Parts: sequence; structure tokens; C-alpha cells
Amino acid sequence: MATSSRRTENAAAKAGATSAAKAAEAPVASAAASAQAVPPPIAPLPALTLRQVQYFVALAHSRSFTQAAQALSVTQPALTAAIRQIEFLLGGRLFERSAHRLTLTDAGTTILPLAERLLNAARGTFDDMTSTFTLQAQTVRIGFIPSVAARLLPVLGSLREAHPNVRFALSDLPNSELVAALARGEIDLGVGIRDEADEAGHAANTEGFRCDDLFDDEIVLVARHDDPLASAGAVNWAQLTERDLAVFVRGNVSDSLQRTGGSQNLRLEPKYRMEYTEPLYALVRSGLALAILPRLYTLHLHDPALVALDVIAPRVTRTVALMSLVGKERGPQVSACRDWIATHLAT
Repeated sequence: MATSSRRTENAAAKAGATSAAKAAEAPVASAAASAQAVPPPIAPLPALTLRQVQYFVALAHSRSFTQAAQALSVTQPALTAAIRQIEFLLGGRLFERSAHRLTLTDAGTTILPLAERLLNAARGTFDDMTSTFTLQAQTVRIGFIPSVAARLLPVLGSLREAHPNVRFALSDLPNSELVAALARGEIDLGVGIRDEADEAGHAANTEGFRCDDLFDDEIVLVARHDDPLASAGAVNWAQLTERDLAVFVRGNVSDSLQRTGGSQNLRLEPKYRMEYTEPLYALVRSGLALAILPRLYTLHLHDPALVALDVIAPRVTRTVALMSLVGKERGPQVSACRDWIATHLAT
């Protein structure tokens, strides 16, 4: 009985020691867990608000406190106070004020495109946030030069079939406006011309832009089917020096024509400059001119009165590229759309 009692006491002592050790370890383990659970500090955002940025952009474009205040539906004193607050937060003057003029300072000129890009990104992001509760989709904003529509839009149609939740906001723009809209953040992707000899094309090759070459588009001639040149499979530039030529008023074909003429010591000066395709073709049908234009415009040319001919010696091409801003994508849908276009439109 005495032996049994001592065994019971020893067991109780060991159990007590174990419980005490666990109790001693518990505060240490709890403190370690608490230390691991503390999130890292988050850097505070600047006090500058999107509304203040909007005030600055509106005033920079109107150069008038009165007009900007009316456009923003605020009082002029409120606008003035907001601009002063912006200048205080940024650390310098954005505008030079005089009795009769309001101009941007050098700093204001530098900040304006950054502010425009911020506002456009914010608008797009807000649209994506609200569409989460409505369409359950993100809208990808795509700009493109008109001539690529016949090839680009079927690719976007196939993307919609594969990913029904993706929506598009589409804008057809001249190449210069397309590059500018991309720089301002008004569009997410641009399909246009990468041509370093062109000011807009050169801008698209600068730092901050991503350009993925898709395919080359050749410059061709459209003539009447009964024109003496129409019987040949191709013509050379020298044969066009004595003919009246028509081009689009916008785009880089006219510049390409002048560069080609200069390199070949040929006079290739367009006589007519048209805004749209149909007037350009009408000039050819009437026998008033030959049209010089990208081959993309002739993909759906089914007019028996007209024929498209290659122009050689030399062949002139332009590079169609997919453009975006490096590191500025608004979400995975934009990245997926860019990859889809690059895969399905490149040749």
C-alpha cells in the first residue's frame, strides 16, 4: 500500500511539472504568434485627390479660371483654392498668372500628361469596379487605325467567343492620335504603325512604350480596269511620275510617297487628298487619278471597275504593331487581350 501511494505521488509530481513547463512556454508561443500576425506597415497615400488633379487638368486645357470653374460646376474661388492646394502639395507653381494670360510653368507642362494619364487610368479602373456588380466583366479599351479593322475585328470577335466576360471599347483613330491617346492612358492597347521616320511612330518606339510587330502592310496602286497600267501584274514608281495621284489626307502614306520619290529622284506629289475610301475610289473610277493606299484597304475591294496592283522598285511597306504602355496594364483581361491579338493577328 505504501509503495502504491508513493507511485501515485510521483506520477502527480511529474504531471504537475509538465503542466508548469507548458504554462511557461505558452506566453512565449503566444507572443511569437502575435508578432507574426502583425501586418507590415502601409505607406500613406499623398494628400492630393483625384478631384484636385481633375481641376488642374481642366484649368490647364482651358487656361481660364472662369471657363474651368463652369465646366467643373464649382465656384471660381473654390477652383482657385484647389489649385493653390495642389501647388502646395507638389511643392511648386503650376501656372504663371498675369492680368491677361494664364500659362503653364515648365513643371506644369511636364506634369500635365502624367495627370491626364492618372485620371484616365482612374476612370477605367472605376468602370471595372462598377462592372463587377453589373456585367461581371472588364472593358478593354482598344484604339486602331482604320485600315486594320478588317483584320483586327474578327480576331476580337473570336476572343469574345472564347471569353464572353470580356468587353471592348473601340476607337478608330489616325496613327498620331492613337499614340497620343495611349500615352495619356485613354486606351489600353493600340494597333497602329511603327515607323521611326514618322513622328508618332517614333514616339511609339520611345521608353515606356511596348511595341509588338504584327505584320507588314504593303503600299499598292488602285487603277481602273481599263487603264494602260492595269494589264501589268505590277508597276514601278517611275511609271507614276506623269500621272495624277490620290492619297488619304490623314495617315503616313503621303509621307512614305515623298520619301520614296526622294530616294529614287522621282517627283511623286499627290494631287488629291481624300478623307474617306469611297471618294478615293470614285476619283479612280472617273479616270481623274490613280490611288496610292495600303493593301489592307483593298482586302474587300470587289469592284469590277477597279484593280489593285503591286508597286515595285522598290516595294514600300509599313509595319503594323500592337502598342501598349510598359507596366500600365489595368488588369489581367488587358494582358490576356494583348496576348490574344499578338497570337492571332501576327503573321
